[in-house]
Parts: sequence; structure tokens; C-alpha cells
Amino acid sequence: MAKRSIAGTLCLCGLLAGCNAKPAGQRAQEQLAALQQKRAEAAKAEKVEPLEPLPTNIVKLEAPYDDVQTPVLLPDAPCPEGLWSLFPGEEPGTPSDKKRTPAEKKAAQARKAELAAGFAGRQYLLKLKGPAQVVLQPFDAPKGHFVIEVPGTFDCADAQGRIAIAWTDTKAVDPAAGTGELGQNLWQATPLHFELPMNSLSEAKTWFDKNRGALSARVAFTLGKVEVDRKMKRPPKISRDVAGEHLAMGGTDEDWGAGRLIHVSLVGVRVATDRERTQLFDQRAK
Repeated sequence: MAKRSIAGTLCLCGLLAGCNAKPAGQRAQEQLAALQQKRAEAAKAEKVEPLEPLPTNIVKLEAPYDDVQTPVLLPDAPCPEGLWSLFPGEEPGTPSDKKRTPAEKKAAQARKAELAAGFAGRQYLLKLKGPAQVVLQPFDAPKGHFVIEVPGTFDCADAQGRIAIAWTDTKAVDPAAGTGELGQNLWQATPLHFELPMNSLSEAKTWFDKNRGALSARVAFTLGKVEVDRKMKRPPKISRDVAGEHLAMGGTDEDWGAGRLIHVSLVGVRVATDRERTQLFDQRAK
């Protein structure tokens, strides 16, 4: 009888324990909530570092070098939207005119004309930095001055490729000319030169060390006439097997020209140093 009572008691305790036990999923959720609360309290208790103050030495320039009201361009960055409309041809990526209905052709032409009209007289601002884009040449001791060189052109890109934008005399040249090799034409522009006098070699050395990498330039301009350079060449035909595949190229006429160019009207060029705070030159259009 005693054995049966003990067994019954154990059974009853087991049943009661089973009734009070929580499902494993619920226990896991409660543990996760407790851990998240603990982490939140720990993060709140940590010392919050104050934010760094905003810079107060940002240069604010007036027209034509103002970069708040004037659209800013950077070398090798995307072109202004719709710049393709200044050139002959269709919008990059659209079907051929032959596949369009007369209504679609009319709408496409209207869109192109509207886009092109939006660029008329609009000023843009190009920002350049040294030492790669604004170049400080070695000190010319006999003449007693530095020459600061600012390029006369830069490239931007759209869906169709690159567009060169130039404000000095520019021509398409073949860098491989005279070598017997095939070369792609490039737009080459005459750089702008600015002469900065120095009083002595010692002053020149100090100035060079301090400013060589701190030079900058802002070029303000409006867009002008466009030009497209095409140069048809026929590369020799090459046929070979590579990695089990037969490759064939060349043997047909291809365009190796410099492509699209926009001549612009220069409004002004500002050359400065010390993060643009110290102006060295301000050359305005005559």
C-alpha cells in the first residue's frame, strides 16, 4: 500500500510539473527579450560622445563661381542629363527611327529639341584639384616664377560614352601616329597657364612644399557648338582558337575617332590655394 501511495504521489507531482512548464518557444522569446533589454540599458548607460562641430571655414564665393546656384560638374562624372540632345542622332538606348511610328518620331524629336533648348545660356561650374588636375610646374629660376597649369578640357560620360568639354583650342589627335600602330583619336586641348612670381629661391621652395597639393580651380562656362570626330580604320583580321572557342575580330571598317566634343564659352577661371580660401588668379572672359 505504501509503495502504491509513493508512486501515485510521484505521478501526481510529475503531472503538476508538466502543467506549469512553459513551451520551449515561449521561453526562448522571453530570454531574447531580456537580453535585448539588457543591451539597451547598457548602451544607454554608456557615455555619448558629442558630435564634431560643423566646419566654419567653408568658402562661399559669388558669381560666377558660386556653387550653390550653379550646377557643378566633376571630371569623369556623369554628364548633365540630356546632354546627348545637342548632338545629331537619337537618345542613347532608344529604338531606331525606322521602328517608330510617325507619332513616336514626332514626340521623340520634340523631346530632343526641348532638352537642347534647356542648355542655351545656362552656366556650369567645373571644380578641379591639384596636384593631378591643377599642376604646379617646377620653379623657373631664370624667370623668377612658377607656372600653374589648368587643363583646357575635361570628360563626362553618358549612356552613349564620353563627351569632351573644352574651353581652349582643341583638336583630335592620334597618339599612335607615326608608330605604325592603330590608335584611337583623342581630343587634345591647349592648357591654361598662370604665372606666379616669387622673390627668391627660398620663398619658392617653401611655397612649393606648402601649396603643391593644395591648389584648386573653378572654371565657369556656358555650352556652345558641338563637334564629332570620326576616323574610319580597318584593323587587320585576327582569327584564333582560345579555350576551345573560335574568336574572330577586325577586317571591317571601324570608327576610331575621338567622338563627341562641346566647345564652351569661358565665363571665368579662378585659381586658389589653401582649400580655396586664398585666391591666386581670377581670369574673366573679355
